[in-house]
Amino acid sequence: MKYHKLIENAADPKGFWGRLMIKSMNKNHSELTDWGLCHVEINRNYTILDIGCGGGKTVSKLCDKIGNGKVYGIDCSELCVENSKKLNNKNVICGKAVITQASVSNLPFDVDSFDIVTAVETYYFWPDKLNDLKEIYRVLKPGGKLLLVFEMLKTDDDPFKWEKVEKIIGTNAVKKEEISDILYRAGYINIQTFTKSGTSWLCATAEKS
Repeated sequence: MKYHKLIENAADPKGFWGRLMIKSMNKNHSELTDWGLCHVEINRNYTILDIGCGGGKTVSKLCDKIGNGKVYGIDCSELCVENSKKLNNKNVICGKAVITQASVSNLPFDVDSFDIVTAVETYYFWPDKLNDLKEIYRVLKPGGKLLLVFEMLKTDDDPFKWEKVEKIIGTNAVKKEEISDILYRAGYINIQTFTKSGTSWLCATAEKS
């Protein structure tokens, strides 16, 4: 029962179980996030957007990597925005981090705004994946990079590993080829995918031309 309640709050955390899910995200996705971030070069003056910022751990990690840059975080969940602001309180106060409730489908930012856009374990829940990737492309600077990080990778070796979770949250684990293809169709170049031995982790990077 507890497991179901937690997983049901993965897409849009609310209430008691949503708060528990946010804590779980921050803890259980930390190592995955560190691994994913190793695949992009982050300069200290970069402006970065984290989509689906959840409990704010990725925003915090990104703030640690920049000097006079800035990190923006968005999430569709009011509860996630609240918790992310609390975790990043010092960075928000000094203006290093800005966290807002918003949707990936309608980003409240100008064209060519960001050097890097990150999305850790959120792609599954996007309402219109192809057009959402195009919306991210819009706000990336020319030469800017998108970083997608996944724990739920479907492989031929274990195609049913995530079946239970997929049924609960009503979405699907991803395939490496599927991610490469949709990034290409969204207009990105220099698309690369990476997996980590012994895990079902996937990381994809792509650039705006």
